[in-house]
Amino acid sequence: MEHSKITISGNIISELSEKIPSNIIALNELLKNSYDAGAPSVTVTLNSTEKKLIVKDDGAGMDKADIDTLFHISNSEKKYGTLNKFGRITQGSKGLGFLSVFKFGKKVKWETRKSNGLRFNVDFDMLVASRDISNFEIEIEEDNTIEKGTTITIELDEYNLRSLETYLSEEKNYKKILYSFNDSKFAITLNLNTQTYNNKQIIDIKKIEADSQLFYITYNSSDQKIIFYYNGYELMNEEFKFFSHDYSLSIELAIYQLAPYGKSKIDPLFYNGNNELTPLNYVNGNLFNNYDIFDPNIMKNIKTTLVLNQMIGYICINSSNKDMNFNSDRSQFLQNELTDSIKNFLYDVNRHIQVNGSSIKKHLADFDILTTTIIPAEYTSITDVEKFRKFIKDDFYFKSIVNIVRVSDKVEFSLFGKSKTAIFRQVKPKPATIKLSVSKLSVSVPSNQIDLKEYIESAYNSAGSSISKDDILVFYNGEKLENGILNSIEEPSEIKVEYQYNDSVTGLLIQPLAISFYRPSSHVTGKGTGVQVITLPSKESYNITYNGYVGNLINQINSLNIPDYVELIACSIRSIFEISVDCISKSAKFSSFYAPKISLDEKVIQVIEYIKNNKKYMQYIAQSTKIEYTTIDNFLDAEKYKSGISSAHLGAHKSGTYIGVSDVEHLAKLVGFFVVMINEMLNNSQIC
Repeated sequence: MEHSKITISGNIISELSEKIPSNIIALNELLKNSYDAGAPSVTVTLNSTEKKLIVKDDGAGMDKADIDTLFHISNSEKKYGTLNKFGRITQGSKGLGFLSVFKFGKKVKWETRKSNGLRFNVDFDMLVASRDISNFEIEIEEDNTIEKGTTITIELDEYNLRSLETYLSEEKNYKKILYSFNDSKFAITLNLNTQTYNNKQIIDIKKIEADSQLFYITYNSSDQKIIFYYNGYELMNEEFKFFSHDYSLSIELAIYQLAPYGKSKIDPLFYNGNNELTPLNYVNGNLFNNYDIFDPNIMKNIKTTLVLNQMIGYICINSSNKDMNFNSDRSQFLQNELTDSIKNFLYDVNRHIQVNGSSIKKHLADFDILTTTIIPAEYTSITDVEKFRKFIKDDFYFKSIVNIVRVSDKVEFSLFGKSKTAIFRQVKPKPATIKLSVSKLSVSVPSNQIDLKEYIESAYNSAGSSISKDDILVFYNGEKLENGILNSIEEPSEIKVEYQYNDSVTGLLIQPLAISFYRPSSHVTGKGTGVQVITLPSKESYNITYNGYVGNLINQINSLNIPDYVELIACSIRSIFEISVDCISKSAKFSSFYAPKISLDEKVIQVIEYIKNNKKYMQYIAQSTKIEYTTIDNFLDAEKYKSGISSAHLGAHKSGTYIGVSDVEHLAKLVGFFVVMINEMLNNSQIC
């Protein structure tokens, strides 16, 4: 058996604590090793059950000499930023790959093959405990069943397992691992327990939410031109000088004017730590964990009208200069002449893009370019379309290149795929119209917020031009709804909203919409169905299985007419409560749930508070029953049950003197919900 010796040129503990600040940075270091080894693909597997992290690539692998180099910390032969023999920009240079694995756990196994298959293990605690680390030996076992490439298996400690699970549970985070290299030929796969993700999808920012895209912008240091595109058309081409020979730069941006909640349609890859939109920065092809050097909010404290902060894209910086360096978590450049020049240039080009883009966006967002949409009668006989250019606003940036065409009784003004129409005064205008996609609307309560403008199918002014939804106001109870958003409605009701548009020729247009809010209900049954006495606030029926007598009682109650059987139903409902709490006491799952010698209403309230005090149980019940979470929260009211059971008691002992139809209906709703809680407690494995 051969042996390899660790050679250390610095303090290993210092390197581990200072040079590799987090396990996410350590994971990136391991991916960089695979990239530098020319691997076409790498797979990262997080196995929470076995508490293991496995990084497997199909790269060049290692032989004995490579293993010696791996263990010669901080003495790598790699030169960062240069092209290696695989045609890739070299990522590693500090020889920290060996140390990176110990950010995750103390015991690590390598399996690698370049010519022969080799396997070796390192126990970090034994390494640290050694008096003379330079004499610490690694046993290397030969095994030619090992596949070409390198596989690293790390036994995770509890903290790092939970840390990785938490971090990688968010899409914006695991996607930044998948797209940590700006190289479509490097395939990364993440196996996160039961979920698998990869970077096969090419994310083309030109196609992301294209309808809301204000500008698509490119810049390259080789041609030194900022090019603005709008709606697929080249809008503006400006020279922006680049003077450095120490690095190269390319910029690709998409800038948006998003509707409320529109950010949710943008790929989470482009969210920063505060869930704001941001471009991604790549240095020599590897993701640079910094969102300040090209800050979308750069103009926020200068002039708000110049802000174009709804921005995503790619900033790619390449340099083989030795001064291209950054701190350990790749979040900041180390300050020197080169990095200062990069930051200053990015600040200048960012500012230039936002100032110039802001100066023309107001002309393009709504294409409001005309001084009037009604041309005076004296222009009726004019055939020279250039005479109509005077009706374009003087401050419209592209006034001189607008295409003008006269068609019969109207004049079309078009540019960049958009158009505005003006008609001649003698043409009688048509009434303005607002067409809704529905004539009536039914919504269950409690409702979510409703964007009423989504129901506008089309709208035209008296000139026949399309009306922007932003110009249509929505009113409810005489008050204007901000952005047309109707807040949640909690109780059943009938309301009427009005869509209003004030046409410059035909005046005020009002389009009403009636909305009915209803509370959904369904049967709570043991078997079969009947009239709905005991119901559940859900759109789907629900089957009670924990006790056959309860199911039979519900079916029998649901066959009765309430006014004729008030006393009988009240007594039966109390019996359902008593049987249900007794089922809890007799279950193996909740055998010690109740304290001794407590009353029925105390037992019922204990069930209600048990669910109420555990939000996860409420979520599980919502998923299982299809009842809205907010409805469950509203029903879990201990006082309602206390007074309800008291009413049932009066009904059982004092006949109809003290209980009426409305009381029974109220009790029926409470018991319908209560038996569902009991059924879930006893049968839902997630509730314990």
